Amino acid sequence: MTSSRPGPLPELSGVVIHWRNEEQLRRLLEAWPQDERFELVIVDNSQTLRDLPPWVQRFDVHLVDPGRNLGFAGGVNRGASQARAAILLLLNPDVVPRPGALDALLEGFERFPEVAGLAPRLWQTQPSGQEGRTLQFRWQLRPLPNPWTLILQTLLIPAGQGPQAEPEAGALIAQPAAAALALKRDVLRDLGGFDEGFFPAWFEDVDFARRLSARGLSFRYWPAAEFFHELGASLPGLGYGPFLWIYYRNLLRFLGKHHGAGWSRLASLTLMLGMGLRLVLLPLVKPRRARSRGEAARGLAAVLAGVLTGWRFPRSWARRFTAIPEGT
Repeated sequence: MTSSRPGPLPELSGVVIHWRNEEQLRRLLEAWPQDERFELVIVDNSQTLRDLPPWVQRFDVHLVDPGRNLGFAGGVNRGASQARAAILLLLNPDVVPRPGALDALLEGFERFPEVAGLAPRLWQTQPSGQEGRTLQFRWQLRPLPNPWTLILQTLLIPAGQGPQAEPEAGALIAQPAAAALALKRDVLRDLGGFDEGFFPAWFEDVDFARRLSARGLSFRYWPAAEFFHELGASLPGLGYGPFLWIYYRNLLRFLGKHHGAGWSRLASLTLMLGMGLRLVLLPLVKPRRARSRGEAARGLAAVLAGVLTGWRFPRSWARRFTAIPEGT
């Protein structure tokens, strides 16, 4: 582990937001090149690394222990404040770089000096760590959602997916997922970082992409930089119901922030309709991510309670999944 981090400034800083992903993080550390040009900053939101397990101590990383869960957005902002390079690579713990991926990102920024950020190519990885041959561009590379796209999502209608075919190298991308996203440090700073109100996760990257687009800045796709991504590694530890509750609360927050309270109120109504329909259909169709119909029913009912109470219920979830202001 590093402390004072002497030596020359790195060219790229990986910023990993860690939350209960020890096995995935181990694979990431094993694949990270031991090269002074590439530093690795880990924000330990779950405080499970503070005792410095031996498998962590073997690697040259900078560990940030914030003392509490900052969420993904807060973790990005804290990690960026500790990183030293001009280029930041935001990473989920379940993302693993292929050999040469970091060099390829540096080459991409040289090729497009005006770009704000680069989205790498993501290959699907199995939970066992086995490398797959399926690309994730339909999930990863999306257009910015308009209000109707989000309304359709509240009604359980898939909307807003990315392109049918993989884009060409250098293609403009409106809203790349932040699971693996390279950014210029000064761009993140000038936009005020990620919005920590989208706590603990979901829609903070959509919000950032929208604010970036409003400044006339852009992302590009750079498939020469290849990574493996498990996708959804944190969901089992979170649970089906909390995921739904957080996701739809942040969806409504995004709508209200960027499109006005009217759209947010309309989406609240359609969300109640969508959750009600899913409850009615539950005996026939069990949601894929739920472990049982009982778990699904409790989660759907919790979302209804959240909408009806301004996300104050269930009280235990409201306390757990609401951002804590600094200094409290």
